[in-house]
Amino acid sequence: MFAAYNYFDNIMNQKKIFTKFSLSILIVLLAYSCARMSSPTGGAKDEDPPIPIKSKPLNYSTNFMGDKIIIQFDEFVVLKNIQQELLVSPPVLEDPEIKQRGKNLIININNKLKDSTTYNFNFYNSIVDLNENIPLPNFQFEFSTGSVFDSIYLGGTVKNAFDYATEASLYVMAYEVFNDTMPRTTIPDYVAKTDADGHFFITNLKNKPYYLFALKDMNSNMLFDLPNESIAFLDSTFQAEFMEIITTDTIKILDSLALMKRDTIYLDSLVVKKEIVTTIGDIQLFLFTEDFKKQYRTETSRPNKALVVFAFNRELKDSISIIPISEKPYMKDWFIQEPFETNDSLVYWLSDSVLYNNDSLLFQLNYTMKDSNNIDYIKTDTAVLEFDFEEKADLNKESAKEDKKKSGRFNLGLLNKDEKEVEEKDTLPPPSLLTFTHNAKTPFELNKAVELVSVFPIDKINESLIEFYNVIDDTVFKTRAFVFKHSETELRKYFIDFEKDSEEKFKLLIPAGTFTDIYGNINDSLTYDFTTRDVEYYSNISLILLNVKEKAIVQLLDEKEKLIEKRVVYFDSVLTYDYLAPKKYIFKLFLDSNNNDQWDTGNLNKMLQPELVFYFPEEVETKSNWDMEYEWDLYPVPLEVTPAIDSLPQELDKGEPENQNNE
Repeated sequence: MFAAYNYFDNIMNQKKIFTKFSLSILIVLLAYSCARMSSPTGGAKDEDPPIPIKSKPLNYSTNFMGDKIIIQFDEFVVLKNIQQELLVSPPVLEDPEIKQRGKNLIININNKLKDSTTYNFNFYNSIVDLNENIPLPNFQFEFSTGSVFDSIYLGGTVKNAFDYATEASLYVMAYEVFNDTMPRTTIPDYVAKTDADGHFFITNLKNKPYYLFALKDMNSNMLFDLPNESIAFLDSTFQAEFMEIITTDTIKILDSLALMKRDTIYLDSLVVKKEIVTTIGDIQLFLFTEDFKKQYRTETSRPNKALVVFAFNRELKDSISIIPISEKPYMKDWFIQEPFETNDSLVYWLSDSVLYNNDSLLFQLNYTMKDSNNIDYIKTDTAVLEFDFEEKADLNKESAKEDKKKSGRFNLGLLNKDEKEVEEKDTLPPPSLLTFTHNAKTPFELNKAVELVSVFPIDKINESLIEFYNVIDDTVFKTRAFVFKHSETELRKYFIDFEKDSEEKFKLLIPAGTFTDIYGNINDSLTYDFTTRDVEYYSNISLILLNVKEKAIVQLLDEKEKLIEKRVVYFDSVLTYDYLAPKKYIFKLFLDSNNNDQWDTGNLNKMLQPELVFYFPEEVETKSNWDMEYEWDLYPVPLEVTPAIDSLPQELDKGEPENQNNE
């Protein structure tokens, strides 16, 4: 920032020299144009931002007692989004009145300023030139109401605590004195805003400690007073300090010149250097949204006659009961609950025909809510779920007719025959309602088992009927052993696991009647043919974790941060990831401080930080048939301190802005 004003002085001197030279050229061109007429052409496009050349008072002045600031620029300027862009630190109660008059900017402060305080008016990108809309970036006007100009500054980065995302215009706030209600009821003593990369600098501070907060302010009042606002804070005060460090270096000096040997002889010499550095470092603030969400039901649905779903706005952490009240169930166990991946919905399969054959069902739900004082209580709610049997039947009939019109019954080309005659010839039973989705397709992954997911919950399985073969050629089939098991986390998923090698062919046969669902449906005969993938397609990663000091969850993500795999570690470990597809991956780790196997946000009242998240410093890109090894130290050696600015910048032109009779 300070170097920019020296740059402004150099630019103005260059402009004066250029102006004299330009006048000489202009005279020659005018004379030439008298002899030869041509169409006028425009000059070079102005690509320079406006430059401040004079001000009253001077920038960086002390003992300011007025209520108005005038800044003159080298060209005509306009203001863009000044109400959103201008930030005054320390904050003032009433927004200053900003007027633009030609090349002058006039600021009416409209506030009583604090004594012996240094103020910063940061215009960010709101000042642009008239013709090309080129902004003067991050222009700041600073002055002190006392005899001392405060010049301490600190900076850092604000990141989202969960995914490290950054954004512009977050408030970063500094408080001199702590109280129990800040920042809920007290505006900050100093404030800055982040840029698009999350970086911030708070300037013109006194040489004292500060309490630091960051705020995603939804109502622009610099207060943390809405439940959807995000907050960040440092656990202790921070004070920027300057200190002198001593460094040593070794240089070589000339000792003698051996003329006969034409050789030069040097001696080592120790040089001691002193340097002034600042300890502002790279302050890291991690933004989080507190868990203030009240639990409530968002949606109720009945996708088919036997399935009912109750969706909620958040993860269900407390017990919830559901009671049918329109019809009394005949069976004691009248439903089967299916776990839901995000745990924010209740999924029930109705196993009692008294219920699922009824077109309208009324349920009572009891679940935990919070009142206005954030105290838990049990809420009783009711929900009606309807299913139109006639509409579904009509849709099925229409769909069947359309299929016959398009391709004929069973694709036999019977388009020209009477439908009644066709139906009489059709003696095959209707297809079973019990169907499966599966992953038994070519190429089949070497590190996967065959997955079968039934459309309805399964009641009985005759595992002995399943046949599994290694296909040697078209006529030779070799029985291959397999392990059949039910998923531990998903109600309708089953696995068929087996030993496999690169580019092997397999055939899986599941005869009709192997599976029976809870509604008495049995599966049709199923056949799956597939070939395993070539082993050289894959890559392998070995990840060496260092400085793991407590329980942590390690996540392997794709480049869009979709979870592929997670593992738990408690200490330094070597994690091996085999059979990875050749693409980009991200490693993410968070400390599971409360041992609940999930990431938890923070709480300002309890001064509780969100659980700490780490990202591996680089995106990992794998290639086929590659073995890769990475070392990840969670707490590497801190970076060196940043060199300090030696002195304040030189003042601008000491003259006052020209009076253009604009006011």
